[in-house]
Amino acid sequence: MFKSSLLHIHDHGTAEERLWRAVITKTLEEWICGPLSFSRKAEQFLFDDNADFKAVCSSAGMDPDRLRKRLQTIRARGIEKENIPFRVRASKRLPLAPTISWSQRAFGV
Repeated sequence: MFKSSLLHIHDHGTAEERLWRAVITKTLEEWICGPLSFSRKAEQFLFDDNADFKAVCSSAGMDPDRLRKRLQTIRARGIEKENIPFRVRASKRLPLAPTISWSQRAFGV
């Protein structure tokens, strides 16, 4: 999902660029779908880290400022996954109906 829809990147570039794009993709997955601790670390990297984020994006052949701006737009709008608000960072947890994860849907598990 992330490689084709968010980053609009398929298999272009060198092996090193594809490797660093995979790192960015995994970070995005952790930010959106990961456990809270991973999500917070990913969010810190994506939005607050300047040196490493720019180095990783440059190694991936991506413009770090453009990617961060797009991610800020997504975060500002609020991410919805399967009609469920992205993350509610409050003391109370909202009861959510069980849903099929994207990996279950993709692999038919």
